[in-house]
Amino acid sequence: MRPLECVIVVGLFGYVLHLLSPDRTEYEWISWGLWLCVPILAWHLLAEGYRWQMLPVYIVLAAGLLRQVLPGLMADAEFQYAAAVLMLGGLGGGIVLSTVFPVFQLPVPSGPYQVGTQVRHFVDDNRREPASQEEARELMVQIWYPAAPTGREQAAAYRERATTSIRSAQFALVKTHARADAPLASAQPRYPVLIYEPSWDGMRTENTALAEEFASNGYIVVGLDHPYGSRATVFPDGRIVKTALSDEHAYDSDASYRDFVRTIEAQIMLRAADLRFVLDRLRALDASDPKGSLSGRLDLERTGAFGFSLGGGVAAQACWSDPRLKACLDMDGVMAGESFQQGARAPFLLMAGADPVPPDAAPNASSAERREMGLEWDQFVQMKKLFEEHGGYWLSISAVKHFNFSDYAFTSPLRKLNRSGRIAPHRAAQIVREYALAFFDHYLKGTAQPLLDLSHSDPEYRFEHAIPEG
Repeated sequence: MRPLECVIVVGLFGYVLHLLSPDRTEYEWISWGLWLCVPILAWHLLAEGYRWQMLPVYIVLAAGLLRQVLPGLMADAEFQYAAAVLMLGGLGGGIVLSTVFPVFQLPVPSGPYQVGTQVRHFVDDNRREPASQEEARELMVQIWYPAAPTGREQAAAYRERATTSIRSAQFALVKTHARADAPLASAQPRYPVLIYEPSWDGMRTENTALAEEFASNGYIVVGLDHPYGSRATVFPDGRIVKTALSDEHAYDSDASYRDFVRTIEAQIMLRAADLRFVLDRLRALDASDPKGSLSGRLDLERTGAFGFSLGGGVAAQACWSDPRLKACLDMDGVMAGESFQQGARAPFLLMAGADPVPPDAAPNASSAERREMGLEWDQFVQMKKLFEEHGGYWLSISAVKHFNFSDYAFTSPLRKLNRSGRIAPHRAAQIVREYALAFFDHYLKGTAQPLLDLSHSDPEYRFEHAIPEG
């Protein structure tokens, strides 16, 4: 729980214990502590922001104030005792909900730079929006960069409230380590660029921890939202475009599975085209940024791409089709298109969990489970083939699950809710950050990285470095 939330709960806890005490008349002054919770609540709402997980606590406070204003409502001793027990349960419920669904904290970036961020709106007048065929294709992008804050900038929120639901409302309250619209650091004339591609219906912010890590170490990072793909895309005029994608019944039948695979391939191609367009726009901003902050500061000769899940396949396909991209990181991604058959045609690092199990090894699996296992196994076999033929790097972290390669692993202390593996989320993030940074530092900054030189294995992970055949 956040500091002011804790103060409110402690104050109300004392008040409820006073109601349950048989000697409460001797300590009536304790009940006035309830009134102190009112200005603290106002402070909390202004400084920290409300969230539904605290609703039971808010109700307890309202019930206590009602008793103080209208003491006749609880004149009966038995009724007052029962009400106090319910209030105690309400406080406990608020504590549990706030702990299970916390306003989580992101890992602190390790680099020497502070981090700034800004949001841009790009319109591709040369392409139509596939979902409507009427408007031009529009993209919202977020840029993280090495910054020199003046002290007047505010901490950037993790998500816009308009992109959250009732269940995920706390995401809008998470504070990042980036300062909104802070000036770009002047330590270097230009900074290399990394472009981030989100997951199936993911958003540009889903890997903020890694974006901030890169920015703090001297990279300009550009994350994309893809309209009708990303969970919610908010445009400057207030329009909100929700995702049109669903994988709920993807494996139920052979027909739904084939449709799912076709959708994966179509999305990878569409988003790779979006990425190439963003590269064009970045070149234009480097030549002349209307805001002035990026003019002459983007080193587009040193540009790489990285992505999570479907975004990993997008990054690989974009690297296959655009030689401007000099390095590719795929974090537990599904691949399709030419890059799946021929490789990314750029230095490539694949991160994944433990090797999948072939469908034939699970005879008791349902048809849906076997289709899902089949997709994972086919991807694994082809990636191994590309790895042996074209070389690259492969990092397998044994105890992770899919969402350990994103910020989702930090969203709850319960693994069932954050969908992470047995490994501690911050430990998994540390391994990912170390290898991702070493990879891009080597290929985009030209610095020697002993971490990448040797293949090795330990109980936590296996790292392999393959040399291309021939």
